[in-house]
Amino acid sequence: MKRWIAGLLLVALLAGCMEKELYVFPDDRGELIVVAHLKQPLLTIIDADSEDIIGELELPFIASDMAMVNGRLVLSSVEEEQLYAFDFETQALEAIGEVGLGISKLLEVDGELYAAHATEDRVSRISVEPFAVEAIAETDEHPQSLAYGDGQIFVANVYGHSVQALDPKTLDITESHHIIDRPNGIAYTDGQLLVGGHGPNGELNREVVRYSLADEKITERIEVGLMPIDVLSGEDAFYVLNHGSHEVVALDEDLEEQGRLSVAGNPYYGALSDSRLYISSLDGDIITVIDTDDFEKLSEIPVSSGPHALAVREAQR
Repeated sequence: MKRWIAGLLLVALLAGCMEKELYVFPDDRGELIVVAHLKQPLLTIIDADSEDIIGELELPFIASDMAMVNGRLVLSSVEEEQLYAFDFETQALEAIGEVGLGISKLLEVDGELYAAHATEDRVSRISVEPFAVEAIAETDEHPQSLAYGDGQIFVANVYGHSVQALDPKTLDITESHHIIDRPNGIAYTDGQLLVGGHGPNGELNREVVRYSLADEKITERIEVGLMPIDVLSGEDAFYVLNHGSHEVVALDEDLEEQGRLSVAGNPYYGALSDSRLYISSLDGDIITVIDTDDFEKLSEIPVSSGPHALAVREAQR
């Protein structure tokens, strides 16, 4: 596997202005997999076709999450008040605006960005360009997972043991549900939520539950594996990451199990792109590539330590 280490070319520092950092790595405008690392301030750029690492960019912070917004990669950090954006055209990283500390999760919906501030117990709605914090919601304790469906934003509050529904414009809290203890990982489907999580203290969870929003009750429990902490929604399937049993499970629209794959240690983040599912393993230092059509493991890409958040830059050709 070829590996290009992208050096820091230029740091332009202007008094009273935001810092811009320029990088150089080869980009033929094909699809890119971007990996942020939790154990070091690093961004890994992978060519999705060749699976070569074409850049390792040293960041001025540890990125907690990323989202593609209008062609730019937006990055957050738990310990930074600023949001940052990476422009693939100019290969420049810059701070774009202040949002406050504690962001652990980002969600892009129709060009708008939503941020869960896990340590600050709030959710923000953000316009990236022009930059503005347009609304703020005070949530239950430790908002961690975000999902969108039926015109609402859903946030799972781990230590508040709740899932709250927010108006996407005002962020007014319209509903609050206690579904399971320590929820983490949610997806919306046809008036219902799929919810995973760690479960009660001392009793680790092995289930994803289907919860009816209309009836406000759990209608089904699906055993998937130890500590399901993320649920990804595909076109006609759901993918559950079990970071306790180191597995990824595919469920169809009826929540029947369609397949189960072992992956490297502590899978914690996933990203979908066409017929590919990318999984980062925080302790295994691997990006697993899965074919979602046949649900089979295609390859494993070794990366530097602590891979976490993933984003996909679609081909620009």
